[in-house]
Amino acid sequence: MNQGLLNETWGKTLIDQLVKQGVDYFCLAPGFRSTPLTLAIAENPKAKSFVHFDERGIAFHALGYAKVSKKPAVVIVTSGTAVGNLMPAVMEAFSAQIPLILLTSDRPATLRDTMANQTTDQIKIFGDFVHYFFDLPAPQNDLPENFLATTIGQAVARSRFPIKGPIQLNCPFPEPFFSEEKTRALPCPPTNYSLPKQMLENPKRWAEDLGKIEKGVIVLGGNADAPEAKAIAEKLQWPILPDIVSSYRELGDETTISHYHHILKSLPEFQADAIIHLGDPPVSKFLLQWMTGAKRLIHVAEHPKRCDPHHCVSDRIICSPSTFCKQLAPLLPQREDGWFSMWKHLSNVAQEICSFPSMSEPGVIKGIEKLAKPNTALFFGNSMPIRDADMFFFPSIPCGPIFGNRGLSGIDGNIATVCGIAHHMPVIAVMGDQTVLHDLNSLAQLKKTKHRVKLIIINNGGGGIFSFVAIGKKKDVLNPYFAAAHDMQFAHAAKMFDLSYTLATTPEPLSEDFDVIEVLTNREENLALHQEIDQKIKDKVALTSSSIP
Repeated sequence: MNQGLLNETWGKTLIDQLVKQGVDYFCLAPGFRSTPLTLAIAENPKAKSFVHFDERGIAFHALGYAKVSKKPAVVIVTSGTAVGNLMPAVMEAFSAQIPLILLTSDRPATLRDTMANQTTDQIKIFGDFVHYFFDLPAPQNDLPENFLATTIGQAVARSRFPIKGPIQLNCPFPEPFFSEEKTRALPCPPTNYSLPKQMLENPKRWAEDLGKIEKGVIVLGGNADAPEAKAIAEKLQWPILPDIVSSYRELGDETTISHYHHILKSLPEFQADAIIHLGDPPVSKFLLQWMTGAKRLIHVAEHPKRCDPHHCVSDRIICSPSTFCKQLAPLLPQREDGWFSMWKHLSNVAQEICSFPSMSEPGVIKGIEKLAKPNTALFFGNSMPIRDADMFFFPSIPCGPIFGNRGLSGIDGNIATVCGIAHHMPVIAVMGDQTVLHDLNSLAQLKKTKHRVKLIIINNGGGGIFSFVAIGKKKDVLNPYFAAAHDMQFAHAAKMFDLSYTLATTPEPLSEDFDVIEVLTNREENLALHQEIDQKIKDKVALTSSSIP
């Protein structure tokens, strides 16, 4: 078999085996070295594809898709700097435990270390940020027929277990990349992996232990998918503090304690005897710090990673939060109310005080509650939007799933991530101006998504979050060096990418049918508003603190 025919056969076999493993979404950035893989996708009727000209953007798109599907998405790029451009999304996927399969096209080994054009060392280029790496040989005739099938089976399994995350298959292809002859994938059966299910060991002992504790709290951290936590909360009469990107926040449930950030900030001496922390770290810095004061901090997650930045975890349970709750709840005793009612009272006090101008930054976040629908996803960009959402977004009725890129909390790739999510459902996304500027070319993806994206840009002329930290007091360096102050607006960017646009000065345009909606705010006024809310809640809560046992 000649080289062109070999390349096409390998490309089609790799893609066919991925599809047989249930991996069918392929994100491509154009490149010539990846021709055998691209042709295989184009000719496979079961392969769904998305093409974008920027490798960083296409990798974040794949990450967004995998957030919703919970199964790997495939990223395909050519060789050289194209591979390096995947690093930000790979780092985020590794930290957030999002499965990705990277097929990085490469020059053959004979061209490595020769200064050949577009050739670099791609071997383990992502280091420890991938859970599995394999450097495929160049396509050749004298390998076992099932070699590619077993390799793909292993790669897909390693992207899902024992920790979900990215893996890399390096794929060298010598020229010519294809043949005029007809070819097809090798008829190999897939290698099937059966992954284990984690269970809580000795749930009866845990039920007896936790049933004795009155002052307990359940914290649903990032990515905690455990609506079953409600049953535990109702049995123990413990409040639930759900992070903005936990699945519980979207339920609009009465066991949720809203505005817990402000409650804990106002009452730092207020402590629980035990905390069950489900999932990954929460957005709220004050919540994370407050958790360190518990006599017992129990962390439950399906991965073995140490989620303990303050080194205060007393018990570590490796089990899915959902399974943990299902096993534990039926065995718990029914406690009388008291502790929970006190939390709910504080929550109601904070709720009454949290009023602000509708077009302020918190006001826009609060206004999103009226737009939220069960079949529409929400995405909050990093820096201020997701922090404001964590503090103020508490829907009273169920809404759609809530997302953010909280693995490493970077502002890169947020628009592209949203477009990956929009493969599954419509999305309302709220981002700051710096986040949008950082991923501006991904605006091109908004015209190609399966479902509609509404992008709301809160433009305060720079990085507003720096006003809230210590450097914000150094006014002489804040704007030029940290906030990166600017006077740009996004009307022309929207026009460039053929997106409908409006500048909103009242709440009404937020609910209208525009692709891009821009809201102009002032960073200094926003800081003052947050400080005013903090003080009002602190003063009001102080009046009720005497009733806290």
